[in-house]
Amino acid sequence: MELPKLLSRSPLILLGAIAGVMLSHNSAIATKRIVIEIGGPLEASIAVKDLEIFAKTGKTTKTISQALGISKVNPNTVRGLMTLELGADVTNLAKVLYSKLGQNVTKGVAEVVQTRHNYESHKALRSAIILAAADDNKISVLEVLQKYPTEEMHIDVGRINEIVEKVKGTIGNLEELLR
Repeated sequence: MELPKLLSRSPLILLGAIAGVMLSHNSAIATKRIVIEIGGPLEASIAVKDLEIFAKTGKTTKTISQALGISKVNPNTVRGLMTLELGADVTNLAKVLYSKLGQNVTKGVAEVVQTRHNYESHKALRSAIILAAADDNKISVLEVLQKYPTEEMHIDVGRINEIVEKVKGTIGNLEELLR
């Protein structure tokens, strides 16, 4: 869909985004734990509160240390990315996330970040992003994790770098659309 057509339907898109978030959940559900898929049947669970502490202080639990080791990502880089806030007007963000480009990005990220049974993972991610921006028009990875609308989120740590590279090229286009 062309951007002018998308923008002309912006009230409907925003209304649809809000309705989708509200109707998809009877009560406020937020992620309590992140399940890290280490490889094959191996999984480890990290409490979101532990991730919050890690992001703010750098203090790691055994599981966080192991996940960082497996992903081969610098812990300070992860902390910086988790707390980096980007300004994002919630209305424009919803428009972009419901565009073809936004759907492609959320589907790409949902290959790594999934609901428990990988059902509608891209929609859960989109909801979390919109909810993260709803209160202050800013988003961060940590806030998206906190707002993810299921009790647990599954992350395939081994594929994080692959998906980051896949999405990197698209992020510049999204930033332009959000301005």
